[in-house]
Amino acid sequence: MTGTPDVDDQDFDETLDDSFEERADHVEENVIKSGTATGDQFDEIVRVLCARGLVLLVGPRGCGKTHLMRYAWLECVEHKDRPFSVYTSLNRYLSLEPLSRARTDANGLFHSWVLARILEGAQETFRRVGGSSDYDIGTEFGLETGRLAKLVKALERNFQLDPVDEMVHRELSVEAVKRVLADLATRSGRTRTVLLLDDAALTLSPAFMTEFLDILRVIKSPEIAPKCSIYPGTTVFGTRFHADHEGRTVSAWAAVDNAGYGAMMQTIAERRYPEGLSGIAPEARTLLQYAAFGIPRAYLTLLRSVQAAKPTKSSMGSTVTKVIRAHRDNRIREFRSLGEKVVELKTLIRVGEKFFDGVVAAMTARNEELKGKREKATVLGIEAKEFDPLSSRMVDLLAEAGLLHREEEVSHGRDRTYRRFTPHLAALIAERAFSPGERGTSLGNIVEFIARPNEKHPVRRNFTTLFSAQGINETLKLDLPPCQNCQTPRNAEKQKFCQNCGSKLVDELIYNRIMAMEINGVPGLTEFLIRKMESANIKTVGALRALQDPGTELRKIHSIAQARSDRILTKVEDYVDEMMS
Repeated sequence: MTGTPDVDDQDFDETLDDSFEERADHVEENVIKSGTATGDQFDEIVRVLCARGLVLLVGPRGCGKTHLMRYAWLECVEHKDRPFSVYTSLNRYLSLEPLSRARTDANGLFHSWVLARILEGAQETFRRVGGSSDYDIGTEFGLETGRLAKLVKALERNFQLDPVDEMVHRELSVEAVKRVLADLATRSGRTRTVLLLDDAALTLSPAFMTEFLDILRVIKSPEIAPKCSIYPGTTVFGTRFHADHEGRTVSAWAAVDNAGYGAMMQTIAERRYPEGLSGIAPEARTLLQYAAFGIPRAYLTLLRSVQAAKPTKSSMGSTVTKVIRAHRDNRIREFRSLGEKVVELKTLIRVGEKFFDGVVAAMTARNEELKGKREKATVLGIEAKEFDPLSSRMVDLLAEAGLLHREEEVSHGRDRTYRRFTPHLAALIAERAFSPGERGTSLGNIVEFIARPNEKHPVRRNFTTLFSAQGINETLKLDLPPCQNCQTPRNAEKQKFCQNCGSKLVDELIYNRIMAMEINGVPGLTEFLIRKMESANIKTVGALRALQDPGTELRKIHSIAQARSDRILTKVEDYVDEMMS
């Protein structure tokens, strides 16, 4: 948005944005129950989440992992024949990263934090199913009320631990937690326990991930079944944890070519955002469903964006395509943010974006050749032998961002196995891959083209061809973080002092990079709110979070009352959670 919005624009933007909640971690329980579009895939995933055994629930951001876990938790809470279910999110794990500079036992503190988060989730469940609404789980360890929650807050805020906090940290163990879980399940009339551990990818901290996997191995038992939501491709399990042997992997990412895909998306919109469907023609809805690429949250966002534009019947086509292009741009922007968070990935992200552009260009060119036939091309194939660790990592990052959907590998003869990927349909739509030769924008024609069956074989390419077509001539590498004093790039991984200024080289914490991000980059904040905060010298995410009472400080700013203050804090915390997860 450019220019200075008037008051009406400010109020309209904020009212529209608050008309429904897209993120499942903030949706009220009654909406989780009534706004869920169930079906064969959904029901099977919920069944697996409530069953015995370790499960890894895989999918990119927004595909419904949190919704599935919260729904499964509610099912267990409301039905006595289901297990004792514990839900907790580990999305704030990166806030413990600064402890690695202050303590030698940072991994141990993270260990205690995970166990404390599990116990907090167990406390909430027991309050619901054990008939004790004021139950405090700290009593199981002889602690005063609220003491466990205080430890969690202290660790997440990097506060200095007092002697009691230190004692609680030392007392927490996996065996003690297993004992408490077993006891609470028995007292609740349940025979076993499932642990729904959301946001457990921990992709930005391999050390914490190793510690977490150790917890999983020990806590898993015939009576306790952990279920973890992770991202596709980028979750690193290390050498001591073998996912295929420890449990099973289940995809939460809905396939666009699934027979029930459109009906599922339509039901979600009807139950979660019915006003968003008003005035939007069937072909426009269908195209937006394709552009959502299996992400329910994206479909709701696309509907909201179209409604915000208030298109006429004659402008509907151009409005929908503009909204889809903006959605594509936002997905690319989210992918770039990975390089901002993790300096080591900058080259992989930069080259990965160009590689993705090459994949889209290849699909577009092939569909131009197919325009006279009754087939389409959306699947790319690259021989498996072409992949090395860095190219695999690059493609995995694209999958984590939801830009590439990994399909099953196929064999085309002896020693010729192809890894197959489908690029984000919003990118293909934005590049007119499904409207070859057309000058105008006929939504019906685009939908009809996408509905065609895929041609038998994928579009085959190799990295050399794709890189060359996009002018990529740099070598894939992991970047070294620069000197924090003068920003000069390092020459070697084990270099201890800067070759330019002589300063001692210390790796910058990812947490600090996130805190240094500018407030004007937070999605969902209007230019009006950003200007107001900047006028009060609140220019970064960290500056806002450093305030002792941010809500009160925000309300001191002219034109920022309770509603806008709450909105700012919610948007910033959501942004931090997204960046840290």
